[in-house]
Amino acid sequence: MLIIFSIVNFALTLLAIFFIILLFIKFSKVQQLEQDYRRLIQEAEDTISSYVMELKEENSAFLKRLNENTRQKNSEVMDRFDERESELSAIDVKELLAQENVQEAVEEPTIQQNAFEEWSLKDQVKYLIDEGLTSEEIAKKLNKGKTEIELLLKFRQ
Repeated sequence: MLIIFSIVNFALTLLAIFFIILLFIKFSKVQQLEQDYRRLIQEAEDTISSYVMELKEENSAFLKRLNENTRQKNSEVMDRFDERESELSAIDVKELLAQENVQEAVEEPTIQQNAFEEWSLKDQVKYLIDEGLTSEEIAKKLNKGKTEIELLLKFRQ
């Protein structure tokens, strides 16, 4: 019986050693996979970081060129403006100012007319009454009926 017990004990010890070796191999594989995974993540981070740095450099170079072009264009425009300004004589300036004043005088009534047409009917009637027009004249001016204008005037009072 002691022999059977020793054989079973020896077999169980061998089986335990076999399972311990299997677990150690599996654990080593998992550690190797984890190291590979970390290495891949680090490579990806490095690649992305270098790409972002490249983009930043390109953007800063682009902004520099853009600012230089803008400054250059502004200086060109100012130079042309200065040239044109020096070409203008006092007579030209007076003529331009006179033309501008005439244009403003022509545009002002048009603006007032447009503003009057955009008013509500009540406001238009009130304005024309204040101007001293009769209900018949207001009706003709606004293309409305005389009775309609008189009703508006009565409701206003």
